[in-house]
Amino acid sequence: LVLVLTVVHGYAFGALGTINLAATIDLTGGKRAGVTMGWYTASLSTGYAVGAFLGGALADRFGIGAALAVLGFPPALAALAVLRLPPIAAPEHEVARGAGLRGLLAAHLKVDSRVWLATVVVLYINVISDAIDSFFALFGLAVGLPLAASGALKGLKSSAATFIRFISAGVFRYVDHRTVNFWGVILMGVSTLLIPVLPTFAVLVVLFAINGVCRGLLRVTSSATVAEVRSEGHDVGIASGVYNAGLDIGGILGPAVGGVVANAVGLGAMFQIVALGSMALYFAVALSSPRARATLSIGRSRTVAE
Repeated sequence: LVLVLTVVHGYAFGALGTINLAATIDLTGGKRAGVTMGWYTASLSTGYAVGAFLGGALADRFGIGAALAVLGFPPALAALAVLRLPPIAAPEHEVARGAGLRGLLAAHLKVDSRVWLATVVVLYINVISDAIDSFFALFGLAVGLPLAASGALKGLKSSAATFIRFISAGVFRYVDHRTVNFWGVILMGVSTLLIPVLPTFAVLVVLFAINGVCRGLLRVTSSATVAEVRSEGHDVGIASGVYNAGLDIGGILGPAVGGVVANAVGLGAMFQIVALGSMALYFAVALSSPRARATLSIGRSRTVAE
């Protein structure tokens, strides 16, 4: 029974993540994409943090079963609130969908190239982050860092990623999300590349802080790229599914690829190879089409009215 419920929970979590992103983008029409997605991802972070805290506190006080029941009640009420949402206008340019599996696959192939680029971005951040999270403690021990230091660095990275999401809405009022996306990819890759170069705690604090900030910002900019497609009148239902799949695939590939590479060349070199390989994949996709190339903005500001 526990196995079945776990499968159902995983299915629901994945489906709701896809539907919720698509609905949020549709309800806002994809307008002010950077600001909207900043608030959206900050809300997700808040939910994760509050849920983790309350889950532990309630489980200790009342038991695991009671904690699960209590924490499951608010989402059930939220499901009723969904029924009161205003009607969502159909996009001007809906993706043609044929019948059956072949039609579904064909619709996926017609997804805007910018959506595939956004998917590669979240694949990129999860591959790098999960590779670091899985193996840095071992690397730290090898260079003389205690486990407490490794834990503190991981906490710093997560805190930086969460904090920047809360202020990103303000950032994107003045800086275009495409510019932040470009430099975020570069800085996250470079900060990972430098981990084995100067593995002292003081330097690693800076590198992990940069890595976390970039992770938080890229999570916002990538979803803003999907929202931008909707603002042009395109359907984002399938796009949201493709995008969220990138998050999950990155979480799988990070530890798997990191382990294989580390076993072959060592932990330090693994961080560098994963960083370079991930950046190469990003730029290969970014340069693959005119629309994707248009997202490569080295420096672009914006006014509040935009």
